[in-house]
Amino acid sequence: MKVLDTTFLIDFLKGKKETLKIIKSKEDLLTTQINMYEVIRGAFLRDNPSELLKAEQLFENIKVLQIDDDAVIRSADIFSDLVKNGKMVPDSDCMTAGTALSKGVNKIVTRNKEHFKRMKGIKVETY
Repeated sequence: MKVLDTTFLIDFLKGKKETLKIIKSKEDLLTTQINMYEVIRGAFLRDNPSELLKAEQLFENIKVLQIDDDAVIRSADIFSDLVKNGKMVPDSDCMTAGTALSKGVNKIVTRNKEHFKRMKGIKVETY
């Protein structure tokens, strides 16, 4: 199982060919509510109805991991560890990783490997 980060989802929606190898893989592909929020927020900001529709259709066809208490606790632990070690990253990345790890998923597909490779227990896959 792999969690698709926002960078991947945006590139996929833009039709970037390098995302197709991941999409066609036999592995279960998931995302999180945080990534869903970031993608849909961007579509609203650009005020583009067709982009919003494409995003909504994407999330109807992919399993979205929910933020629950375990995800919040895991995310806060990741954030705290990074801050203590002087390697702070945005909350959204900590929450994506924390949600994934709380559900037993340790692979994240992203172009933003610098943030995720700092997190214990996360394997980063780029494309």
